[in-house]
Amino acid sequence: MKKVFKLSCFAIVLGLFGACSSGTEKSTDSTTDTVVVKEDFKKAEVLDEIIIKAKPAETYAVYLPSNYDVSKKYPVVITFDPHADGKLPVAKYKDLAEKYGYILVGSNVSKNGIPWNESSYIVNNLYTDVLERFAIDSQRIYLMGFSGGARVANGATIIHGGIAGVICCGAAYPAINSKSPRNNYTYLGIVGLDDFNYSEMRKYDMIDLAGHNLKHGLLTFEGKHEWPPVDVMNEGFLYFEFQNMRKDMKTKNDALVNTYYQPQVALLDSLMTSKESYQAYQLCRKTINFYGGLVDLKPFYDAFKLLQTDNAVDKALQQEEQQLQDEERLKQEYTADFQTKDIAWWKKETMRIAQKSASKDATEKHKANRILAYFSLVAYMQTGGALSQNNLPVAEKFSQIYLIVDPTNSEAHYLNAVLKAKQNKSTEAIAALNKAIENGFVDKARLQNDPAFGTLKTEKGFEELSTKLK
Repeated sequence: MKKVFKLSCFAIVLGLFGACSSGTEKSTDSTTDTVVVKEDFKKAEVLDEIIIKAKPAETYAVYLPSNYDVSKKYPVVITFDPHADGKLPVAKYKDLAEKYGYILVGSNVSKNGIPWNESSYIVNNLYTDVLERFAIDSQRIYLMGFSGGARVANGATIIHGGIAGVICCGAAYPAINSKSPRNNYTYLGIVGLDDFNYSEMRKYDMIDLAGHNLKHGLLTFEGKHEWPPVDVMNEGFLYFEFQNMRKDMKTKNDALVNTYYQPQVALLDSLMTSKESYQAYQLCRKTINFYGGLVDLKPFYDAFKLLQTDNAVDKALQQEEQQLQDEERLKQEYTADFQTKDIAWWKKETMRIAQKSASKDATEKHKANRILAYFSLVAYMQTGGALSQNNLPVAEKFSQIYLIVDPTNSEAHYLNAVLKAKQNKSTEAIAALNKAIENGFVDKARLQNDPAFGTLKTEKGFEELSTKLK
């Protein structure tokens, strides 16, 4: 079979994470289980703001399972949201933490835009506080992040010997580049089929991690650039559970394994019978990855060996490679178009791509949705950049494009409001803020503290906005 995904790696900034180990040697990380008395917190409840003792200005959210007992030890997943909203992933996945008996933590400090050297201290402060105050199994410390938070989580995992595994959602390339990354951890990527970072995550799993002696995989779901649905993240927790069983077979839970494995056997039979070769090929790869060492995988190994010589599979892999290469090329071209094309062109081009997003062909539909999402990302960055430099004519153009390519995005309307306020157009600014709220804007603190709205706060319409956000 022809080798696919021959795409280059991504260059990343070098960084340092305190008290870490790298390479394939055994971890020299100082983290060990201790007999220090742990604090007793409320259980089975999302706690929004736990103050870090050594850094009182830094906080995190936490969920402790109902069976939490300070005399025992529990696995922990420390999460990073790109907007420093630690409560979001903790509240979203608390039922999974309860189901599998995990402690779930979410940073309220780590966010996009922070340089790695600062992020590393934030991660280290959180890591240290959590291990000192909760009953943690030091062999089962996991990180998880979404978007920019995934880059932080992956970077910290790569160079920190105390981390057993990482789940990266919506982004893959780490915030740092270690010359000698360790390989004694597990990596799982999760990405929506409409996520503008989809091709990045495919390349990271298929190329960047190829040849490294670590277990890695990629899950996809019907969705955009967002934290994965709970049912998909359930597989992420299973990934950690199964890896721990492989490391210590005394912990193997046959009932749990078979509950999820047997449906895969039935699905393989169905796909092979209906001659859906490519889908069967992908199922074999995933099942072997998830269940290797835990069950008899002969049906999957036999099918995989057969499918590796299947022309239909080879053709599908080549087509996927070509499609992803085309998508990356289009992104580069569209990035240049932001500087050269006018508003009329963007209206026409957005409508053309939007029509493709309604295609009955799933591949064409997802590709179009990813392109539209990329439009939104670049428009957001260009608008925000121009506003930060107070270049209002340029901000005007990019704000218009942002509203064209993503009209239901609350951020597009919010930035438009900032622009109008800077242009001293108070009526239009308030109207734009109302549109932002109609489309989901909820950050009252940001609205009240944004310096762009300083003179706007005396307006009656602004007071009404604050009331709406209550």
